[in-house]
Amino acid sequence: MKTLSNALLNGDERILVIDDEKAVLNIIEQVLFRFGYKVTSHDMSTDALKCFKNSPYEFDLVITDMTMPELTGDKLVVEIKNLRPEIPVILCTGFSEKIFDGRAGIGKPDKILLKPFGMDDLVKNIRYLLDN
Repeated sequence: MKTLSNALLNGDERILVIDDEKAVLNIIEQVLFRFGYKVTSHDMSTDALKCFKNSPYEFDLVITDMTMPELTGDKLVVEIKNLRPEIPVILCTGFSEKIFDGRAGIGKPDKILLKPFGMDDLVKNIRYLLDN
């Protein structure tokens, strides 16, 4: 991915962020707010899914963690993509992205970010997915 200036990484899109670790959620929120994004966050994947089901067109992009209680990130991606197949979804995981290689079509995240990742990587990937 080519290097972009911070100005080109700014946006005003609406992003749904899900992570059961509140400290991680707070960091992602702060970074995205700084770049101008409107953020709705949830620390429970089931609450995030309810929120998305109630207003699926209120969001432009979804970021979710993989390992969460009740509903894991990969299952959440399937649910979200069933409602809105075109919405870009970033899945953050400590596992290899090879676990998704065999999947086709619906339910596959648009981007997998392997942990640990830098916030600059996150913002660059957000902008790339929203612009392409």
